[in-house]
Amino acid sequence: MSNNNPFKPPETDSTKNPRVPDVPGSPLKAVLSGLAVDIGGSVVLGIVLDQVYAFTLGGQGLTDSQIEDAVQHIPPASAFGVLGILLGALMSVAGGYVCARIVLRDEYRVGAMMAGVSAFLGLAFSAGDDPAGLTLLLVACTVACNMLGVKYGSEQNRRLEALATPPSDPTTP
Repeated sequence: MSNNNPFKPPETDSTKNPRVPDVPGSPLKAVLSGLAVDIGGSVVLGIVLDQVYAFTLGGQGLTDSQIEDAVQHIPPASAFGVLGILLGALMSVAGGYVCARIVLRDEYRVGAMMAGVSAFLGLAFSAGDDPAGLTLLLVACTVACNMLGVKYGSEQNRRLEALATPPSDPTTP
């Protein structure tokens, strides 16, 4: 009987094929990808949260105009307001992580550029929506969360670099 099974995976030796080192991406690609995750993810989660909030208000017997007004003015201290802030912060951390993992070098410099653009866009989009103090606090939190994600991504880059470098021979004096 033939040993020619087409469904059997090929034999490999993992010691002959070490992990290929990652190639650093461009800073522009890293910033744009991080912003897409941060802002895009926050917008998508905000839309989902608004729909859930509107659904819960609809179950309380409010009219469509009352629901629309309530969704437009969710109090920041309410459960849905706090959840929205926390989910936005989570997306900011994820955006910083993505930025650092793509660029693979000068992570903090590129991450700070991404955080600055994110802060600028946050200020531009929220002009007049919330009180000025709250807006500035949320923008500062966004920058801090972006940089926290950059820190996590940079640490992951260093761990992967350490795994990719071959160990030195300890028996050599």
